[in-house]
Amino acid sequence: MVDLKKMIHSAEVSLVSLLKVLKEDPIYGGRLKNLKTKEMGFERQKFYLVLEIGRTAYRLYYKNQITNPELIALCKKLKDIEVKAKIYHGTERRLKSRE
Repeated sequence: MVDLKKMIHSAEVSLVSLLKVLKEDPIYGGRLKNLKTKEMGFERQKFYLVLEIGRTAYRLYYKNQITNPELIALCKKLKDIEVKAKIYHGTERRLKSRE
């Protein structure tokens, strides 16, 4: 399973190293720019694909079509967070209506 935090951290580290190269050597950095831009584009595509995989798995969870215990546990955590978030969304609406 892809670890989203690791993927985001990896993309961040790559971006910071690219910025360092550009500061130190603009000519070399210019040559690497196209390569790094392509790399970051692929990393971004991976990120969005992982999000879509997660959304699909969550939809299947609600249809009781997930059998993997690890996925079920993750979906239950997300469901719990959604329940808690709805409480706060309702509180915000109530406070706005009082003003």
